[in-house]
Amino acid sequence: EPLIEPFLLFDIMKFLATLSFLAAAVTPVASQSIIDLAAADGKYGTLLGAVTDTAGVLDAVTSNFPVTIFGPTDAAFADIASVVAGLDEAALATVLASHVVPGVFTAQNVIDAGCVELVTLSGANVRVMYKDGKVMVNESTVIQADIIGDGGIIHGIDKVILPGSYHACPAKSSKKMSSSSGKGSGKGSKRRMV
Repeated sequence: EPLIEPFLLFDIMKFLATLSFLAAAVTPVASQSIIDLAAADGKYGTLLGAVTDTAGVLDAVTSNFPVTIFGPTDAAFADIASVVAGLDEAALATVLASHVVPGVFTAQNVIDAGCVELVTLSGANVRVMYKDGKVMVNESTVIQADIIGDGGIIHGIDKVILPGSYHACPAKSSKKMSSSSGKGSGKGSKRRMV
């Protein structure tokens, strides 16, 4: 007498084939880098072009992963095209580095904190605050939050961050804030939450 009845063997094989198919369907796909996600989005072509075409900027960003990038949209760059056109390569590199902070900071981190002062890769400060139902970075508004990928997070903003647009958080209480990833406290990054 057979150990397994033929109809039962068929059911077992059908079950195993289904299980194998389902396992293949849920196998995680390699996640994309934040650079690839920004490119796929279609709104950040000017930023990506400037980052890749300006000497040293892409290396500075990727060597500090994980990072938070406050990414101006193409429309934000178009609004100040004449200003950007007048910048030499070193000044443009400084402006671009002023949009990148070591560590990962989600919109929820800022909403919970109220206001955070972060030091960018250029050494300049940015104020990120929750005000009137919006997350603001200096004078720009986050219009697309939490694009998360390998290497960190991007927040799309509606204005390019320019020198002189920083104002400190309103004085209340001072606390330290760490990034969501637990990284970023090194490499000179500083944060003050008030």
